[in-house]
Amino acid sequence: MKVVGVTLTPIRTPRRTGSISVHVIVQVHTDEGIVGLGEMSDLDCYRMHLPDLEALKIAMERVVVGADPFRIAQLHLDLHKQMPTYLRQANNYPPFTLASQLATSLDMAYYDIVGKALGTPVYNLLGGKVRDAIDMTYPIFQAKIATDVSRYLDMMAGLVERGVTRFRYYVGVDPDLDEAFLARLRERFGDSIHLKGLDFQGHFYWKDTLRMYERLRPYGFDLIESVSHDEDYEGMAEVRRRVDVVVSEHVASYAQAMRMIRAGAIDVFNITHNSGGIWGAQRLFALADASGLQALLSTTQELSLGTAAVAHLGAAIPALHYPGDAVGPLLYTEDVVAEPIRYDGIRLVVPDGPGLGVELDEAKLEELRGTLVEWDNPAHGADYVGS
Repeated sequence: MKVVGVTLTPIRTPRRTGSISVHVIVQVHTDEGIVGLGEMSDLDCYRMHLPDLEALKIAMERVVVGADPFRIAQLHLDLHKQMPTYLRQANNYPPFTLASQLATSLDMAYYDIVGKALGTPVYNLLGGKVRDAIDMTYPIFQAKIATDVSRYLDMMAGLVERGVTRFRYYVGVDPDLDEAFLARLRERFGDSIHLKGLDFQGHFYWKDTLRMYERLRPYGFDLIESVSHDEDYEGMAEVRRRVDVVVSEHVASYAQAMRMIRAGAIDVFNITHNSGGIWGAQRLFALADASGLQALLSTTQELSLGTAAVAHLGAAIPALHYPGDAVGPLLYTEDVVAEPIRYDGIRLVVPDGPGLGVELDEAKLEELRGTLVEWDNPAHGADYVGS
């Protein structure tokens, strides 16, 4: 079997919060008629340097046309010749790069092709599954104005009715609103909801994070994340020594991982498949295991295609110590598949069909087609604030 071409489709999907996310759906075509599906997810934070899609298609095809999709390790060797830094070096936040997302989309499509060709789910290509469903966490973004507090609580009440009872909260736009939101959250829901963690997004000097942590700790959470500025691993280590919850950080490269390990900076590797695909993420999980650290399965909020890849990866990882974060299909109001990937409450159910186990809906793909960049709307950018 050989790859004969690549199709790229830019799409725009609304979130339940009202904001829009942009993605590129990748189709890798083979000479045997099997099409592998991939996804470059939630790309708005790259808008200042998004490539022309025709140029990107040419670049991808120069790497993959004529290649055997069963040779996934060779794919990454070939990609590293053109993009030598992904999975080897990366920024902390967001925990991936445009290069790593490109690699991820092709990696995902290759796994999908191989699974379809063999008539088996991707998890069987990764050693077989050890779980049928994966615990997940729903994100609540920063309260920016006073009315956000009541609005978020009402939104959470609707989610709780659907069985979504585990949340994480992004802090840092307004500490007074953060405290007001968490206080009212506990007043309204008590212990009926679980707050996995607070995400500081690397916005603060570590001493400021500690002050905010002390202020918010009465409201109960398991971990704190991204607790100091990018690459301030010494600051992360200081926070870790002074708090009584675990510290988590995004790990998207070997260089990051080794520096964090040497600095004693974190307890938990937060690993996304967007760091370099399933192939790359497996190596980061192995590194965490070899270092005696814990790990969780992260996200950039993918659609059902990307979330399916997360599900297969998570099904085959021997140890996931904290709930993951991949709830894009719950967060978005539209998708590009015939049947969205399934959740049981706040648990992601691993699909059992061949390959990724999800089918592209061409009509929905065309309906959601749109430009990658909308300049009249604010971008995530380098100072990302979730919404």
